[in-house]
Amino acid sequence: MMQRATTSQQEHESLLATATNRAKLAQAQRAWNQLFDIALRRSFHGTISVELSVQDGTIQNLRRHLEQLEK
Repeated sequence: MMQRATTSQQEHESLLATATNRAKLAQAQRAWNQLFDIALRRSFHGTISVELSVQDGTIQNLRRHLEQLEK
């Protein structure tokens, strides 16, 4: 059983280390930072999110969502 956990951990670490995933994670971090800059103000009312689409452990694309309520 311990061998299975170790193998799973190694697979997880290797998928994080791929160039594609590293680039997409950096892109997601930039998207979050941009959305936080917009949303974390007194006049903002709404929701923000970043959605990652993943296939077989590889991040394919991301979507950023900003929904602002009109008051």
